[in-house]
Amino acid sequence: MEIQEEKESTFLGKIQWLFFVVFIPLLFAIAVTLVVLNIAGVDVEGAVKKYGAHVPGVSKLVADKNTINIEDKLRKDIGDLEATNKEQIDQISSLEKEIEQRDKELDQLKSKIDELTEQLNDEESEQANSTQTKKEISKAFESMSAKNAAAIVAEMQASEALKILQALSTDTLSSILEKMDPVEAAKYTELLSNSL
Repeated sequence: MEIQEEKESTFLGKIQWLFFVVFIPLLFAIAVTLVVLNIAGVDVEGAVKKYGAHVPGVSKLVADKNTINIEDKLRKDIGDLEATNKEQIDQISSLEKEIEQRDKELDQLKSKIDELTEQLNDEESEQANSTQTKKEISKAFESMSAKNAAAIVAEMQASEALKILQALSTDTLSSILEKMDPVEAAKYTELLSNSL
């Protein structure tokens, strides 16, 4: 047993010797070197992080706070971008609905324009027919005697008679008014002057 105790004490003695002679002085030398380099203005911490990041086991111990901050910032940026993307998708959807609504309104307005155009064409053709009829009637009045034309105008409604008298030439109109009763002639003359 004594031999075994002696071997253990010798082993412990060698470990103590290694610790006191090699390890402690090495740590002291490293500490002094770091202090001197810091005073000299060398970025020791940056160099340790730079070279320590490439060593497999040490890279986790010397993880740069900037790297961690960058990862957090990237996560936050990704979240912000996803939120912005969702907002833009919602906005696009809203704008598409608005476009659909405006297209419907445009279609309604186009159909209303078509309807009004058709109505205008009908009125124009009606007016053209009316103008053609007035011309034909005025030709008939110009071809008949002024006395007969005056008697017919006196029996007509004033608005219809006025339309026919407006379509007549000046010579025919004066002949017809000359053959009419003076009161009737004055009435139609006043109506003709007011319509001009």
